[in-house]
Amino acid sequence: MAKGRQYQDTVFRAYMNDVDRLRDVAGALHGRTYAADETIQIMTLEGTFLSQLKNDISFLIEDCYLILLEHQSTWNPNMALRCLYYICEQFRALVEAKKLYQSVKIKLPAPEFHVFYLGENDTRESHLLNLSDSYMTKDGKGFLELTVLCHNIAYDSGKKLLQKSRALHDYSFFVACVKKNMAQGMERATAIRTAMRYCRENDIMKNFLESHESEVIDMVNFEWNQKDFEEAIREDGIEQGMARGREEGREEGLAKGREEEKSAFILGMLREKLPLETIARVSKMSVERIQELGRMHSLL
Repeated sequence: MAKGRQYQDTVFRAYMNDVDRLRDVAGALHGRTYAADETIQIMTLEGTFLSQLKNDISFLIEDCYLILLEHQSTWNPNMALRCLYYICEQFRALVEAKKLYQSVKIKLPAPEFHVFYLGENDTRESHLLNLSDSYMTKDGKGFLELTVLCHNIAYDSGKKLLQKSRALHDYSFFVACVKKNMAQGMERATAIRTAMRYCRENDIMKNFLESHESEVIDMVNFEWNQKDFEEAIREDGIEQGMARGREEGREEGLAKGREEEKSAFILGMLREKLPLETIARVSKMSVERIQELGRMHSLL
């Protein structure tokens, strides 16, 4: 893994960026075994100057299935819309614009959208999420549909998908080990290292963990720090502060407190070296303003 990428990748993205593991996952999703010589082309969106879209993993298999895999620590009801953005960008990369106006039908790989999340409070192993669920029409009908298959991969040895896919099983087991260690009172870095050692000794993600030890620690810290910031904002932060302020009639003090609270969150994320676009998305503040704030505090 290239140096400097550890704060942008997650363990899931880095671990699954491998043709053998993707072949294993595709086989589990399709209920079949793909031969070792089956062609797989990784087509993950990395973001460009013209498009900032990045997704976790995209790959083409058998030259006819374009499979998009996304990982979420918690449930996100907007994944169908996000996947629509991703597949439009993927098709733009695959098809020359001028061909859209020709009379020959363009052949497209069939897209599939799979979201893997660690929903510990959700007992469903899988369920469907439709783009039409977000439509404002009363009947939810429209001329455009996109369906995402969501999989709960919080570790449970009895889950069918984890039984079918060694790659997904090992990833889920590793995350569960880290969480178990932290629940027992270990500090996060110690919990991660202890989980890595146990998994290596028991042939769980062994080669990957041996090759990416320091990166894995950084990636887990990045991913869980990001989750902590988002949950703090969502559950205990700005929106609740606004509601309390309205109830108590302190609009002026609320505005000042909200700005100070937001600035504190942003400075914390800058210290953790989170990407600017991530900070902008979480805080709903422009990248330019974040850069200005970072420079004021000598963080950029």
